[in-house]
Amino acid sequence: MEDNILIVDDHPVVLSGLQFALENAFAIQNTYTALNAADAIAIVRNNRDIDWIFLDVRLPDTSGLEVLKLLEDLKFTGYIVMLSSESSPSVIDIALKRQACGFISKSFKESDLKACIKTIQDGGVYLSTEDKINLQNYRASALKEKDHIRKNLSKRQNQTLQLMANGYSNKEIAASLNISESTVKSHVHALMSLFSADNRTHCVAEARRLHLFE
Repeated sequence: MEDNILIVDDHPVVLSGLQFALENAFAIQNTYTALNAADAIAIVRNNRDIDWIFLDVRLPDTSGLEVLKLLEDLKFTGYIVMLSSESSPSVIDIALKRQACGFISKSFKESDLKACIKTIQDGGVYLSTEDKINLQNYRASALKEKDHIRKNLSKRQNQTLQLMANGYSNKEIAASLNISESTVKSHVHALMSLFSADNRTHCVAEARRLHLFE
């Protein structure tokens, strides 16, 4: 493999370890590194010949999922592999929908790295056996729950939920949506019922768990 690679991770030890593993295993033309999302995006803007990006899920300035959005806006067409010490099935699901080609643990073995790259080069998506099972289970349960809520969430309720997540009070939500405060209270009550939540904070937490604010 003679490619240009970008590694994005805020932990220098992980970054240098992955860089060494890649350069030791493959014939790489250039390796770029970045400790945060802003630097990574700047590198991609200035180097349109990057073939692979190894991207940490958690970065100091934003999430890896947000970086995927930015890369999509830049029309990046290379391969993207997500790096994570803990892989959440909900995060994997969103990342794959945003054109990521696979996930690999930060505690990878060289054989894992080789399998990941070969799978992706062959047109597949690379996930560990455990991640595959967790993703299947997630899609079978949590996504059904998410779809159910979206189908039963009115436009006004959704607007109310978004403002609640931004910390607006009932009075501020009423002013923002140009509706009465009593109407807002009705929407909040309906939202708590829909999410089986005990209070506003719980309601917003459930919405975040289901990634309804993507």
